[in-house]
Amino acid sequence: MAEIIVCIATCNRPQGLRRTLDSLAAQRTQHNLEVLVADNDAARQEGMAVVEQLAAQGYRWPIEALLVAERGIPLVRNALVAAALARPGVTHIAMLDDDEAASPGWIDALAAWDADVVGGAVLREMDSAIAPWAARHPLLAPKQRGRSGPVALVDSTANVLMAASALRAMGDRPFDDRMALTGGSDKQLFTRMQRLGLRFAWSEEAVVTELIPASRVTAKWLLMRGYRLGMTDMMVERFHKGRLHTLVGETPRIIAGFLIGSLGALTTLDRGKRIERLGKLYRAAGKIAGLAGIHYEEYRKVHGA
Repeated sequence: MAEIIVCIATCNRPQGLRRTLDSLAAQRTQHNLEVLVADNDAARQEGMAVVEQLAAQGYRWPIEALLVAERGIPLVRNALVAAALARPGVTHIAMLDDDEAASPGWIDALAAWDADVVGGAVLREMDSAIAPWAARHPLLAPKQRGRSGPVALVDSTANVLMAASALRAMGDRPFDDRMALTGGSDKQLFTRMQRLGLRFAWSEEAVVTELIPASRVTAKWLLMRGYRLGMTDMMVERFHKGRLHTLVGETPRIIAGFLIGSLGALTTLDRGKRIERLGKLYRAAGKIAGLAGIHYEEYRKVHGA
């Protein structure tokens, strides 16, 4: 039986956080769980209030909230990891986002695998009706791999279980504070773990459902998400390989992205296809920004409630 601390970073999403916590209260599990929430909004502290209210009502699991005043996703994750690893007997740390709800068998499906890091599927649920062109966009598609088993890499903390021993091996601050509002610190950490030879697995049965707000179903958001992903991918590559080596390896892909993105967008009247193809151009531009050290802080704005 594992001793698992479920860690949730939150900022200005009290409704989403409550949905997440309700889903954890409904877990069917043989393991011992505790829940740890870190609120990254020093002004309103809505996440703190949600946790205090649920605790007073007799929440199913031991639950605690902490405040991280300085904005930044890796800062919050590092605070969560430090607090969780300080718990006596902890064997694993799980993470999911405050806009996600876990399926009832989520944590046991992750814990069934003998690996240092186990990732799981992320389904999408729209909070309102969306246009057909947007429904087809790859960035809004479910994150699934088709089957469970060992994998080379897991790249996100949106649905993950990590062995406490693996996190301890990564030092006191495993997530890179320099990526405070850019995103990508989870992929950077897991890439470091991969280079150390740690083992990864994927559980298709460990399902969480992400609620997508209307503000993230726009052409501008989808294009800029592609830009940000290209940028943070290069930040990770630069960290491990250096700027010059990364530039040499990525230049052909960047050129292809510009050509396919621009020419492909001009050759279709289908809005969905045009935005998807333009996304390749934006991703290539993001790679150039990442190589040049230009940072787009996508997570300065919070979407959803």
